[in-house]
Amino acid sequence: MKTYFQTNNLAECCGCSACATVCPKNCIEFKINAEGFKYPVKDMDKCIDCGLCEKVCSFSDEYTCNNTQHPKAYAAYDSQNRVGSSSGGLFYTLAKHIIEDKHGWVYGASFEDKLQLKHIGVNTIKDLQKLRGSKYLQSDIGDTFRRIKQHISNGEYVLFVGTPCLVAGLKAYLKYKQSEYLLCADLICHGVPSQYVFDEHVKYLENKHQATLTSYQFRNNARWGVCEIVDFANPKIHKVLPSYDLSLYLYSFMRSYTYRESCYHCKFTKLQRQGDLTLADWWGVRLFFPLMDYRKGVSLLLVNNATGAKAWEQIKDRCVFEESNIDDASKYNWNLNHVSKRPVERDTIYQRIREEGYEKTMKDINPNSHSTLRTWIIRIRELEIVDDIIYYMRRLMVKMK
Repeated sequence: MKTYFQTNNLAECCGCSACATVCPKNCIEFKINAEGFKYPVKDMDKCIDCGLCEKVCSFSDEYTCNNTQHPKAYAAYDSQNRVGSSSGGLFYTLAKHIIEDKHGWVYGASFEDKLQLKHIGVNTIKDLQKLRGSKYLQSDIGDTFRRIKQHISNGEYVLFVGTPCLVAGLKAYLKYKQSEYLLCADLICHGVPSQYVFDEHVKYLENKHQATLTSYQFRNNARWGVCEIVDFANPKIHKVLPSYDLSLYLYSFMRSYTYRESCYHCKFTKLQRQGDLTLADWWGVRLFFPLMDYRKGVSLLLVNNATGAKAWEQIKDRCVFEESNIDDASKYNWNLNHVSKRPVERDTIYQRIREEGYEKTMKDINPNSHSTLRTWIIRIRELEIVDDIIYYMRRLMVKMK
């Protein structure tokens, strides 16, 4: 496969930055296109044609992955930490282990100034809070790969968490060398919208509520599910939309309208994962483990190689877990081994946002924004008491068998 530098095909670049990081002449700069996604631009006056940028590209034919195609699967949660997490809390358990037991660093996505999503490194439990929770847009990787290489060269332990393409980019940059100091966890990923479209959503919310948005959550940490939770200042306001169907941003995200072009052609959406471990929600877990308390979230954990197996052994005693199999794990996790399909709406949505405005564009494609009845049905469906009734009924039925 030819690389983006040869084809300029947007589907052949995930924006991982490995090419810019490896360049010995610093002649590659990432620039933002009209949709808000970053793509590399090479300064040919500085380029010495060494070819490293193409060799390091995880989309090239030279990139290989030696992880198993038959990973072990577990349904798991940390009962002490999952309330503050998106699903079962395994990321936090793993990260605490690296920071407290290994005195290492954890790299993940954090909302920084003005809700700009960036990968940062932390080495304290206090700063680790920034990395908790799902964030459904593309993270700016910055100089993360270079920093991680320096950490492991210094004998410092590192946990890197990101989408499969970012993990592949990091491993390609490190020349596939497996270090005892590096642990990588990839995520089962739908795809990533741009920072631009999220910024437009923030502007929409601030205009709607006439206040300054100070925090945004994509998930309900008190119970399991995708929703929109926002906090404002001046005046102080707290708002919860209990379902992604009620959020203009999340409605489009869950229907794949706004992803980066490479997401619809992802070469990493398969059972041979990029990370040593894979972290995700175990959707449908109650069908396989009806006695497991799933109400506040259960993580799907895949162990993909010996490094991942060693890490799991070191933290599993802190978790409630059941061993399963990859067939059950993938049944309701479509993106574990299927790419998100590119909908026809993707052809024009970014152009429409720029020309017609964010609010009009998103409301045109979201039927819930026009129906009060539909909105109330969704709100009732998402009530916590409904989950509790289903949970206890299932437990009763299992015990009666």
